[in-house]
Formats: sequence, C-alpha cells, structure tokens
Amino acid sequence: MRFSPSFNINRKLIVLVLAVSLVAIAVTTVFSFNFADTILKNDIKEELVDESNDRGKAVRTFIENRISVLFTLSKNSLIQNTITELNKIDDVSVFNAKKKEKETPLIVEISNFQISKGRDFAIENVDLIGNNGRIILSLNPFFDVKNFISLDNVETPIVEFVKDTNNKRHMAVFLPIFDNNDNSKKIGMMVATLDTSLLDQILLNRYGLQMTGEVYLINKDRLMISDSIFIKNAAFNQKVNTLPVSECFENGQEISGEVYRDYRGVEIFGVSYCATDLGLVVLTEIDESEILSPLFDLQEKILVIGFVLMVVVSGITYVLSRRLSQPIMKLRDAANEIAKGNFDVRTNIKSNDEIGQLSSSFDFMAENLKQSIIALRRRDKIIRQQEDILLQLSGQNENCCVCIVDIIGSTITAKSLTEKKAGKFYEIFINSIADIVRKYNGKIVKNLGDALLFYFPIKDKNNVKEFKNVIDCCLEICDSNGEINKKLATEGLPGIAYRISSTYGEVSVASVSTSTVNDIFGETVNKCSKINRNAFPNTLVIGKCFYEKINTDTDYKFLKITDELLFKDAEYEVYLVSRK
Repeated sequence: MRFSPSFNINRKLIVLVLAVSLVAIAVTTVFSFNFADTILKNDIKEELVDESNDRGKAVRTFIENRISVLFTLSKNSLIQNTITELNKIDDVSVFNAKKKEKETPLIVEISNFQISKGRDFAIENVDLIGNNGRIILSLNPFFDVKNFISLDNVETPIVEFVKDTNNKRHMAVFLPIFDNNDNSKKIGMMVATLDTSLLDQILLNRYGLQMTGEVYLINKDRLMISDSIFIKNAAFNQKVNTLPVSECFENGQEISGEVYRDYRGVEIFGVSYCATDLGLVVLTEIDESEILSPLFDLQEKILVIGFVLMVVVSGITYVLSRRLSQPIMKLRDAANEIAKGNFDVRTNIKSNDEIGQLSSSFDFMAENLKQSIIALRRRDKIIRQQEDILLQLSGQNENCCVCIVDIIGSTITAKSLTEKKAGKFYEIFINSIADIVRKYNGKIVKNLGDALLFYFPIKDKNNVKEFKNVIDCCLEICDSNGEINKKLATEGLPGIAYRISSTYGEVSVASVSTSTVNDIFGETVNKCSKINRNAFPNTLVIGKCFYEKINTDTDYKFLKITDELLFKDAEYEVYLVSRK
C-alpha cells in the first residue's frame, strides 16, 4: 500500500501548531479586550461620576447662593417700602412721577448691595415689579419680563437661562417679594439677571475630561444652554434629547456609566447629574472611541507579538517534526514491506525514546510473524485434511429440557436503530438472559438472531427437582424483564418483551472441533421453537411431555392454551406456567 506524501506528519504538526497558536491569540485577544474594557470603563465611570457630582453640585451651589443673596436683597427695607407705596397708587401719572422719584435711591441701594457682595456676584440687571404687574425699576433690561413669565406663576424662586441680542448667556432669577411684616403676602417680584462667567469656568474646565470629554447643561426644554466644544453657537440652538435627558426629566433618574449616542450622533460614555428642581441636567461625557483607543493599541500589540511567536514556534516545530517524522516514515515503509510479504525487513532504529521502543517491538513482531507464517504453512495441510470432519456427532442422545427465549417484534425495533445501537441492544438482551441461565446451571447453545437457545440435561427423569430448576430459571427470566428494560433505557434504547418456551425430550448432541460448546438437534428442539409463538409477552409455555413431568407440583399453576385463548390453531398441546 502506497501513501500520498502530500500531507505528511511534518505538515500536520505545523498546521496543528499554527491552529493552536491562532486559537490562543484569538482567545487571548478577546478575553484581554473584554477584561480590560470592563476595568477601563469602571475606572472612567468612577472618574466621570466624581466629575459629574462635583460639577453638578458646583452648579447647584452657584445658583442657590445667588438665589439666597437675591432673597436677602428682596428684604431690603427701601425696596419693600417703595414697592408697597407704589402698589397703592392707581393714577398712572402719579405712579410715574413717584417711580422717577424713587429710582435713584433704589439704584444706589442696589449698587451698594452689589459692592458688598463683590465682583463675583455680578448682578447685571434688576427689575422690580409690583403686584399689579407694573415695572417699578429696570436697570438694564435684556428681555421683556412681562412676556417671559407671569407674576402670578412665581410663588418660589425660578431660574432661567436667557441670551441677549449678542447671543451672550445670562442667568435670570425670578424671585417673589413678600412683605417683611407678613411673609404670606406677596407684594411684587424681583427679576435679577446675573453674569455666568463663573458658571462657564465650572463647565468648561478640562480637568479629568481627556481630549473629547465635555460637561454641559440642558434645560427642561431639551436645549443646550452652555457652550459645546464640538459645535459653534450650540447654546440655546442645539436640541438635546438623549437618554440621560429623558431619564432625568421624565423619570427623575440619573445614569451612571452608560454608552449611548449624544447630540452629534456619536457613541459616548456618559454620566448625568439630575437637578429637576432647578430644571436642569448636567451631562458629563467622553467619546467611547477615546476610552477604547488604549484597548485597540493593546490588541494590536498582542496580535503582533502573537504573530512573531507563532512564526518562531512554527520554525521550531518544523525542525522537531523532521526529527520525529523520519523514524516514523521508516516504520511506515517497513510495515508496507511486511504487508507485501517480506518478513525479513527490519527498522533498526536506535534511540532511547518511545520511537526506539516502538522500533524494537516492531522488529520483534516481524520476527514472530515470520516464524508464525512458517508454522501456519506447516499446519495448513493438516487443517485441510480435517475439513470434512469438523462436525462430528458424539454418538449419544440425551434427555434434556430445551428452552428458547425470543424477542417480540425485534425486527421492526432493530430497523429504527443504527448498527452500533442495534449491537448494544442485542448484547444487553443476550448477556442478561445468559447470566440467569448460568445461575441455574443451564447450557447456552447459541443465539438465533433475536432469540437464545439453551438446555438443561436431565439425569433422572423421575426427579421433579431437576424439572423445577428449569421452570424456576424460565420464570426468573420472565421476572427480569423490568430490569433488562432499565438497562436498555440507560443506553437510550427501546424496551422489549419476549416469549419463553420449553419442551422435554430426547436430543442429539453434536461436538464441533472448532468450539467448546456442543450443539443440539432433533424433534424436541423443533417442537420448542414452534410452541414459542403461543406464549404471551413475558410468559412461559411448556410442551405436553414437560407438563406430564411437572404437573403434580403444587408450586405452579398450569393453564392449557386453547383455540379460544390464542384465536388460532395450536399444533401441539401447550401449557402456560406461572407461580401460585
């Protein structure tokens, strides 16, 4: 036999090493990427949460401090008295004259208050409005207060971010003014516009945000009210309706380390600080691509190093495989010579490893084969001379109880099984029955496909105990059906039912020169086979001769099988046997 060298062991080993290397590199890359991705995102998440909380709290402090200071201003006695006095005047001309008279003292009072609070407070405009909606004072108006919000709707401080004609952002605080003598009585409203430069410092500080990170404010109208590092003039123009904005204004929930698309449609990793009481949400975001860039660098390095290692290992494997394959190919060639009939070939491989041991064993085998072939040829003539006497009758007949166990419907069952499953099916059946037969000292003759033939020699035909032994064996086989089906179920095989028949009479015993098991022939065997079909599933039937030997025993019940029971003609008298 000749073998094609196109894919020898050298190539197989190299392919194996390459395959293992590629799998190792792939697995390492995937697991390292996922593991590093989790760690890196957790680290970024912690940093962003800290930044978001710090900046969100700073924004809240910025707003609440200014509300608190403006509330103090609203309690100023001059402002209180002026608003109360002007609220009582209905005549427009008198109101305007009084308003002009009070304007300068109010401006001075507000200016002094501004100076006392420092430049950081940065009041740009103050509007004082009476409870009848008339403007009492307006220092430097940026917008029409009446059109922006109704006095009746201001019961608690309201903060809005507005822009002027130059698109500069300002923070407007709408503050109800209550009478100092009656805190439940609202006498007017103060609208203060403040500079937001300090707020910009909070939001635009790049610390902890890397290259693509940004912090920005969104109001309840889903508008960006702070500057974007990516889009010009985004404030009050850019609509933002992303996941954290919806979660904040619709559910009052913050997000902590989620991947979603931002207002640019870019995948980002973000954290939110939700301040629904102020009508704001602070978003802190970094592009996901920037977060993952170190991972892609790591992945690339793993691939490069893995490729280099794969080339080195493949080279080493090639050298080693050559040293390994040469003696193996020598063994292959020697085996081919033996297959051709040349038993004088020897490998003579001298090494201290397993290949050397295999070579020694091969040479020893070749020598033994040579000697065995010589011996077989010598015996060939003798075997040929004995071919006509392989089967010799022993020259004597014996009285026996012959038994057959036959599976019901095995042909149909076997067709549904694979060859391997069918082999296991018959193996379990035959071995289980054989164990019981040997237990009662029966002699197994052979299996007949789906049936098993065995017998019990009867030394004393008047000894009822010998016949009872046969009956007990067959009944135990009936009882073992459940246990056999359990074994079949364990192997995933279908269950079975079988019929058992037994007859008593004289048989001819034959010995076979190639086997230690005797065979039996005669009418008794034929009769046992024919009455087997009269048995019910998992029951025993016996012939008339057997019945006459055992019917006096009171341990068993005997029922003669009639045409009415079988719905067919019975060729022989048949008796159903069971225990009492």
